Amino acid sequence: MYLALFLTLIIRYRQSPTAEIWQNHWTVFSGLFILWLIIFYAFSLFQQQLTRQKLDLIKSYIPAILLALVSGVGYFYLIETKSNLTPKTSLLILIIIFSGLFFIFNLLLTKIFETENLYRKIILIGYHPLIKELLPATGQKRFEFIYKGLISDSDKPADWPNDIRVYSLNQLEAVIKQEKIELIIISSDDNKEVVDALFKILHLKVSFMSLKNFYEWVFKRVPLNIIDRGWFLNNFSEGDKKIFNLVKRTGDILLAIIFLIIALPIMPLIGAAIALTSKGPVFFKQTRSGYGGKPFLLYKFRTMFQNAEKNGAVWAEMNDPRITVVGKFLRQTRLDEIPQLLNILKGEMSFVGPRPERPEFVADLTQKIPFYQERLLVKPGLTGWAQILGPAYGGNVEESLEKLQYDLFYVKHRDIFLDWAIIIKTLSIVTKMIGR
Repeated sequence: MYLALFLTLIIRYRQSPTAEIWQNHWTVFSGLFILWLIIFYAFSLFQQQLTRQKLDLIKSYIPAILLALVSGVGYFYLIETKSNLTPKTSLLILIIIFSGLFFIFNLLLTKIFETENLYRKIILIGYHPLIKELLPATGQKRFEFIYKGLISDSDKPADWPNDIRVYSLNQLEAVIKQEKIELIIISSDDNKEVVDALFKILHLKVSFMSLKNFYEWVFKRVPLNIIDRGWFLNNFSEGDKKIFNLVKRTGDILLAIIFLIIALPIMPLIGAAIALTSKGPVFFKQTRSGYGGKPFLLYKFRTMFQNAEKNGAVWAEMNDPRITVVGKFLRQTRLDEIPQLLNILKGEMSFVGPRPERPEFVADLTQKIPFYQERLLVKPGLTGWAQILGPAYGGNVEESLEKLQYDLFYVKHRDIFLDWAIIIKTLSIVTKMIGR
């Protein structure tokens, strides 16, 4: 960004900028660059995978850079008014130069990431069906790792890839030395023979990680099929969250007030659109399960036809025929959730947390999915980790199970930085949907 600014000033002034000109510009533009970094993060432009998928990179970059341009205009005409800079031409030149530098940089990254030296070499000890989700379809590379083999004294697993060799436990030290292993993934640490073998190779200075933690690290969700109640005891320490909860609650109140003020002008328009296109009330109230399973009334703009559930509760799904034309737009852009700001002010919800589910669904899923009740350890949220990464609706047991894995990841790792990351990502999703 600073290189693009320097080149912009050379073009603008037809000479290398003086120290005074550079000082006047870089200090002012720094605030804008911080805003741009947030925008680019929201549109996932820092994900390494995008450096290898040029079309996805371009699709994400175009709306991001347009939003950056708009934010730049607002920045100089509304925020940085004291600087006396109104760089209309410079801002446009900066955008063009930065875009060129950005794609050149990504091409260089692509070449760098193709070299095997940057991939961590790993070996797996003990087979578990979960491993199949982690393995590459072909070859040995995936998720910035090179899979160098599996240590297993049992028979070779069915459908095991031919590219990844299987060794016996007594070959462990030789394989580590030969393949220069950096990380060992352990499926189970309650096998005495495995523990003894690992203890003997401590001098080789390799890193160790459990399969459940490796899966969680790679997919950003918790693998439900290999955790037990002991996992919750080891990973949930609510006594350490008192300050976080206080900061979170304060932030919820402030943000809810700010967003309500911003939303006030459009709320009557949304209400009018609902009232003119379908019969029934503008607002919709429904009982949901809150913190600890305590029920509360959730507020939304109505998106379904009146009496859509006269025969009982039904899962929402993609292309749901019960949803009105206006309701479809409101759901896609999440504008239907604006009234939930009142739930946040009342303390029944937070900005970030698991999706608030209906009590009847919670009761049903608690019987079918292990640890489903544990998602109620925190307040439900307007948005959340599962909402931005998981299935769109969770309209069946399988999708609900997947969303629960993301919910538990959030409950375990929640902090201010993760909350803000989720809010920023959510704003980018809303921006994209409105842009369509």
